[in-house]
Amino acid sequence: MTKGQMARIGCIPCNQENSMSSQTFRTIALIGSMAFITSAAFAANDARLPNGKSMYGAPVDARVATKEVNVATAAAVNVACGEVVAFRNADKTFAWKFDVVGHRAVDLQSIAPAGFVNKPLRIHVATNDMERN
Repeated sequence: MTKGQMARIGCIPCNQENSMSSQTFRTIALIGSMAFITSAAFAANDARLPNGKSMYGAPVDARVATKEVNVATAAAVNVACGEVVAFRNADKTFAWKFDVVGHRAVDLQSIAPAGFVNKPLRIHVATNDMERN
């Protein structure tokens, strides 16, 4: 079969490099690698937004809390986005205002001060009445 006949039926000889497929594969591999590196860097960045703030909210003064949770007895906690919760563990207390990106669940260990809690405690964050869906 001649090259002209092969071209008409869409065949490419085995010894001829298919540069379009090769370039497409390299582009896809590069984009995939960059996405993986970016997501790994974001995860390693302690769940911080580009402005340096936590994607889960911020610590606040415990006196403004509208809910109090005893960490020793709680198995899970439900809060509304924007709610301020005081967490108590024996004689230690800290408070957090939940402003969670995507209303995802938060592990207390990821937001609590070092040494505050030694067990996982899931905090489920729901939308509040003032937010649009």
